[in-house]
Amino acid sequence: MKTPGTGPARGRIFGPGVAEDVDRELRFHLELRARELVEEGWEPGEAVREAARLFGDVEGVARACRTITERQIRAERRMGMWDAIRQDVRYGLRTLSRAPEFALIGMLTLGLGIGANTAVFSVVDNVLLAPLPYEESGDIVWMRERNTRGGAMAVAWPNFVDWREQAGSFEALAAYGSGATTVLGAEQPLVARVTWTTADLWSVFRARPAMGRLTGTDDHLSGAEPVGVVSERFWRNELSSAPLGDLFLEVSGVRARIVGVAADGFDFPSGTDVWLPVDEASQGMSRSSHNWDTVARLRPGTALPAATAEMQALTLRLVEGSDDDPEFLATGVVLRTLHEQIVGDARRTLLLLLGAAGLVLLMACTNLASTLLARGATRSRELAVWASLGAERGRIARQLLTESALLALAGTAVGLVIAALVLRGLRALGPESIPRLGEVAIDGTVVAFAVGTAFLTVLVFGLLPARRLSRPDAGAALREGGRGVAADRRAGIWRLLVGGEVSLALVLLVGSGLVVRSFQNLLQEDVGFDAADVTTLALSLSPAKYPTAAEHADWYRRFVDEVRSTPGVSAAGFISSVPLQGDFPNARLELDGDLDKHAVGGYALADAGVFQALDVPLLAGRLFDDRDGPDGAHVAVVSESFAEEYWPGENPIGRSVTGGGMDEFWQDRRFAEVVGVVGDVRFRGLARESEPTVYFPYMQRPSRTQYSAYVVVETAGEVGALAPALRATLARMDPDVPPRITPLEESVRASVAPQRFTMMLLGGFAALALALAGAGIYGVVSYQVAQRTREMGIRLALGGSPSSVRRMVVGQSLTVVALGLGVGVSAVLLGGGVMGALLHGVAPTDPVSLTLAVVVLAGAAALAAWIPAARGTRVDPMVTMRAE
Repeated sequence: MKTPGTGPARGRIFGPGVAEDVDRELRFHLELRARELVEEGWEPGEAVREAARLFGDVEGVARACRTITERQIRAERRMGMWDAIRQDVRYGLRTLSRAPEFALIGMLTLGLGIGANTAVFSVVDNVLLAPLPYEESGDIVWMRERNTRGGAMAVAWPNFVDWREQAGSFEALAAYGSGATTVLGAEQPLVARVTWTTADLWSVFRARPAMGRLTGTDDHLSGAEPVGVVSERFWRNELSSAPLGDLFLEVSGVRARIVGVAADGFDFPSGTDVWLPVDEASQGMSRSSHNWDTVARLRPGTALPAATAEMQALTLRLVEGSDDDPEFLATGVVLRTLHEQIVGDARRTLLLLLGAAGLVLLMACTNLASTLLARGATRSRELAVWASLGAERGRIARQLLTESALLALAGTAVGLVIAALVLRGLRALGPESIPRLGEVAIDGTVVAFAVGTAFLTVLVFGLLPARRLSRPDAGAALREGGRGVAADRRAGIWRLLVGGEVSLALVLLVGSGLVVRSFQNLLQEDVGFDAADVTTLALSLSPAKYPTAAEHADWYRRFVDEVRSTPGVSAAGFISSVPLQGDFPNARLELDGDLDKHAVGGYALADAGVFQALDVPLLAGRLFDDRDGPDGAHVAVVSESFAEEYWPGENPIGRSVTGGGMDEFWQDRRFAEVVGVVGDVRFRGLARESEPTVYFPYMQRPSRTQYSAYVVVETAGEVGALAPALRATLARMDPDVPPRITPLEESVRASVAPQRFTMMLLGGFAALALALAGAGIYGVVSYQVAQRTREMGIRLALGGSPSSVRRMVVGQSLTVVALGLGVGVSAVLLGGGVMGALLHGVAPTDPVSLTLAVVVLAGAAALAAWIPAARGTRVDPMVTMRAE
């Protein structure tokens, strides 16, 4: 047998004038064909002889090609569909195993994109898409009254009673009120969330007990034995699964026998531990006193708009002609599905995060597409040999898609692991503003979403490379010899992919920058107090031990005195609402001895020590002192904004103000003299402006001390070090009062938890996008450099400097990057309003965030392009010119 590539044999095969490198190329691919024949089951000797025979003469090549093609066709026709798939999978696995770096990058790229999307989708699915865990939950609605300013307010008891009796749209209607309070009767005193409700709550949710019974109509009648229902979680964890027969709990001075346990699936209002019946006969009949929330179940066939219209008309008819203050009467109703009410503002945040995760997936897919194209380009000669040996275009495309599908399966597995890790972090860091977050898990729906996402990715982003690479021009591929012609033909697609990736990355970077700047603005807001070295104690006394408001106030006075004498305490005081907690009542007050002169402001009980502990500045007059006891003339301290709004340009000291309907003096409208002005404090949150506020001495107007009481303590050292002493003082004063000690800085952090959550996730997506964009640019430029080694060698051999060649490569890459940045900037400017509601003190088109994102992304792109360009110019020009 003649030796391939020598003398007459070469001339007889190829004819005169054929380049020697083509001879080498053909020999290489025929040797490759011999290895493939062995892998397909040929004996090694037969495979070598077959490849050698193909190489021996032109007629033999053509004859062998026909024979091999016919043999393959007959074999595939005999082969079933699953056999063909198994063959494709086996060959795909072998191919990927020969390129482990490519396979690893593809798996990680897809895994990151699928993992981010799967984690966020699982949250969205559980919070926004999944129905509430109640029977026919879509028919349950939440209802409040509409106030004169157009907002929602709690429901007045007589309005609820009339709604229940007269409304025809509902199958059941229930009122409830909920709050944390001291509960006695367990192994030790504890604070639990207690809900007082009417009997129809169970009917609205069609709830069933896990054991015992639920409360019924007879339990809500005056004189009925006090009974209650506990959650299964509370019964198991706090009551040690005690038998129901002799189980009693004392709540708000009432000793109630526990008659039932609500199943774990029932959790309304969220976090409730104990449900107690409302004594309907003891409720007030003022239509201007708003204390209740309501839920209802629509009658079958009743639409929400029809129910809203009925309730609107009914409510206006009820309040018409009422003797109550018109300022506090309902002007209509706010009616929405319970699911919508529970989700609340979390919908906007979660949809934004889902969109961001979708952009990350698009970037991962773009990377995958360009990587598949680059990988296919390196296999162009292999594919050309397939085509020259008779492989049809569909067969080649099928094999390429099989390899992409294997990558998708591996990427899905990696993505599910990443999603599980991300979900663990989300459950730990997620704010309370996102409901049901603790229930989020990877279930069948989420796995189906991940698998569907992976295969959609393959279909959309693997089909294009497969379609293009399944049309190899065998002659051109064999003649190119590594000169870069294929790269030039693919340059347009790569420019499109890289430009799109840069655009997506810019959108995410700008969004992240906006949220970071918004968060910084939020933290820089002047809250009106200093939270450093301050801790708070939330307290709740038993009405059985302290039946009157005066007794509550006197106990708090004695407790504050004890705390002030504790070593390490700089200042201590009482207040009825803690700053930034959001739970802050406001009232319609009267001014200057004139019942017709009104003001609206926040209502708080306090003493002088709380202003000192919080470092709230005294701006005029004085704070409360010993003169302001129960028997002294009533006084008040107002905030700066209250004085400026209602006595602009005047001296507020000596003016007077009432407590409106907030205290025991609402009937005789007792006026209090303003003796001081203090700085504004934000009670409702960092993002909410300070409200005009009036502070009254808690010893003079003690009624609200029965419902809300905090002792604020400023320490001279570490906040945590003082906790044991505070617990000891509390145990000595009253062992039945459970300690709830919280550093005020934790309250500050909790008030911005939703914003911090959004910032962290968007920041993570932006960092991932930047990494993907850099990796994509790096990969494309690396491949282009490898394809243009011959051209770069010629340029260097002809006297070009390495720096000029590097500038050429980087400049061409940055041209594409610049186009992508332009598209990204346009997208930000056109769609900036999407984030407007989530920002604080920064515009959606903030130029600083936009400029910084452009600079960072352009710098990363330049670095990603420069590294392979620099590496390509370090090789000897003669070596690169000879490279295959």
